[in-house]
Amino acid sequence: MSVVQGKELVPMPAERTAEAAETVETAETIAQSASVATPPVVRKLVMLDPGHQRHGNNEPEAVGPNTREMKPKVSSGTVGVRTKKPEYVLNLEVSQLVKAELVKRGIEVAMTRESHEVNISNKQRAEMANEAGATLAVRIHADGDSSPKTIGFSVLYPSAASAALKPIAAESRQAAGFIAEHLKAATGTAGRGLSARSDLSGFNWSKVPVVLVELGFMTNPEEDERLSEAEYQQKLATGIADGIERFLNAGS
Repeated sequence: MSVVQGKELVPMPAERTAEAAETVETAETIAQSASVATPPVVRKLVMLDPGHQRHGNNEPEAVGPNTREMKPKVSSGTVGVRTKKPEYVLNLEVSQLVKAELVKRGIEVAMTRESHEVNISNKQRAEMANEAGATLAVRIHADGDSSPKTIGFSVLYPSAASAALKPIAAESRQAAGFIAEHLKAATGTAGRGLSARSDLSGFNWSKVPVVLVELGFMTNPEEDERLSEAEYQQKLATGIADGIERFLNAGS
């Protein structure tokens, strides 16, 4: 027994000392195990591609890496039969609303273009998503048809029948299904469903899951007007964002 400044120091029993050491060791072991077991945060980026641009580019471009078939690099799109609004303007309007919806939900977003004064081919747009490592690329377009009666949104995805597209076909199909389902709920319209495609450059050059949303037909007078209404555009954006978010969550 020893004395320090008039006080006796009582030695700790050996078993309590061992117990304390064991407790510290256990706590450190748990902390280290937790650190090792915690999975890294997976980055999930959505690439939005507002279709077309102010000036089309008719220079030829290969439709895909495994074909000699050529197509124009990019067109300026269709025009509203009643509003006279160019498709490239509508595409960017809705894409910006989709971006705002996704950002509000904490989802990382990039865009192939945020102005009309660009010259980006369909191949280059796909490559932008590839290089960014996007979890999903979403191409925003509007439709046109020779009949003014044709109406309704649709969602396109890469066909599994194409060997080059098989690696991304299943996930793309899942994303397309989610987006179509939520567009139907948001707009209160049935739409035209899903369509598998193997003839689109923006699909064929993609190495990440990709879908193309046709917002509706600008060649239908009533739908053309509706597509430019702020309330309806917001419904479209909400439906697309809901479908994208569901796809991202399904893969987490």
